[in-house]
Amino acid sequence: MKIRSGTFLLTLVFSLFLQGCAGIYSVVEFEVLEPATISFPGHVQKLLFINRAPVTPDIWAKQNRGDLNRKQLVMLDTLICNNLNRGVFDVLRQSPRESFRKPVWLNKRRRDTAYLEDLILTRREVAALCSEWFADAVISLEYFYVGLDQHYDYYEDAPGVVMNHYYEVFNRIKWNIHLPDRPVPFDSYTTVDTLFFPDLLDGEILQEYYATDMLRDLFYESGFKYGRYLVPVWNETQRNIFKGKGDSLKIAARFTQQGAWDEAYHIWEQLAGSADSSMVSKAYYNMAIFYELEDNLDSASLLLDLALGYDTLDLLSSYREELDVRLMNRKEIIKQVE
Repeated sequence: MKIRSGTFLLTLVFSLFLQGCAGIYSVVEFEVLEPATISFPGHVQKLLFINRAPVTPDIWAKQNRGDLNRKQLVMLDTLICNNLNRGVFDVLRQSPRESFRKPVWLNKRRRDTAYLEDLILTRREVAALCSEWFADAVISLEYFYVGLDQHYDYYEDAPGVVMNHYYEVFNRIKWNIHLPDRPVPFDSYTTVDTLFFPDLLDGEILQEYYATDMLRDLFYESGFKYGRYLVPVWNETQRNIFKGKGDSLKIAARFTQQGAWDEAYHIWEQLAGSADSSMVSKAYYNMAIFYELEDNLDSASLLLDLALGYDTLDLLSSYREELDVRLMNRKEIIKQVE
């Protein structure tokens, strides 16, 4: 057990939950494409990843340096870098940005350790790398820092007996993005991640962990995190559909669970002509969800505005905020994908 600190419609999974509200809502879960944090210029098509992180004991926390010989240092460095790259690559190869799916990977390790944050790639070096490897941008792993620690908790009535024991692995990683026509990095990003691995909880032995396994998991997740920084990614989200107490809403909810959304929409369309303003609001809201699942965000937004005109339910207001975010992201996603 490890613990982390710190549409383009793909699938629909329908479930009824919300313990206290099981009779009010039907829940639809789906995936939406969200924009990358960083937006590359339009001409950037081919990425070149270069590992410049030095192989040195200095990258390890002080409590871990004494036990490392040169052979162990190289073996752990290989483990770390391979899993860091694997995490990044697993995101890129599934990206809707097809040109980013097969980047070039290079090792050009630095030998200096005194000025890890200062000696960045020069404009001339970046231009030469891009020319040699037919790349449009260079993403450099500048350095990583890593440490492994362990913690003990003891019983209050038996101070000498261990109650909990867990390992903590942590890192700090710096990435730079370089473009050949710029004298300074286009982007610089530092990640800080920590994972906890409990092997003894409340006196119960869970499982045995090895340092290599913990480092593998930590750096894979760090790489995966940076990959999601670079390209648009699919994320799960969910919407609550009004099922209510009325027979018509219940019937429509059953249709949605069966995947018969057109039949459900027909019922909601009829309910929109009701004399009950609250019922009208719920019907328009459900219709808005229907159009969002079709990735027709403009129609969903118009129907949601109609729903808010009849009632100001909290669920509608929160959905307005979520839909506004999707509308705002849409233009950026199109630019990043195309």
